[in-house]
Amino acid sequence: MVTRRRVLVAGGGLAALAAAGQALATTVPMTRRMLTMEITRNGSQPSGKGPTDHFTGAVRVDPLFQAPDPARARGASVTFEPGARTAWHTHPLGQTLIVASGRGWAQAWGDPVQEIHPGDVVWFPPGEKHWHGATPTTAMTHIAIQEALDGKVVDWMEQVSDEQYQA
Repeated sequence: MVTRRRVLVAGGGLAALAAAGQALATTVPMTRRMLTMEITRNGSQPSGKGPTDHFTGAVRVDPLFQAPDPARARGASVTFEPGARTAWHTHPLGQTLIVASGRGWAQAWGDPVQEIHPGDVVWFPPGEKHWHGATPTTAMTHIAIQEALDGKVVDWMEQVSDEQYQA
C-alpha cells in the first residue's frame, strides 16, 4: 500500500510542481520505497554474534538500518562484554560511534587509547585504522553508523593483541 501525501509548492502552483516532478523523474528513479516512510520495529531483525575473525570476546550485533539506494548509510547497535573488542579495521567513508551505555575504549593507529562514555560521539575519518570495544571490567554498547562505498562498509585487519589492548 502506498500512502499518498499532499505536496504544497509555494509561488509556482501546478506548473512548478509538474516541473519539479519531471526533474526528479529524470535524475532519480522513483521506487515504491522512496515514496513512503518506513518503520522498522524494534526486535524485528535478529541479533547476531560478532564473528571471531573480526572480534575478540563476546560481542552482539543488532542491525538497525540499511538505507535504500541512493543513500549509503548503515547502522547497528553493538554490545561488547567486558574485555571484548573489534579487530583493527578501516571504513572507506569513515565511521561514527555514539556510545549508548557502559564504558569503552577506542584507539586510532599510533595514538593512545581513549576512554569513551555514554553520550560521547566518536568519528573515525575514512581509511583511519582503529579499534573500539569495552574496558576490561565494564560492558559497552554503541551505535555504529557508516556509509557503503561500492557496497563495502569496512575493511577488517589483524586482531588487537592483548598487549595493544592493555596499553
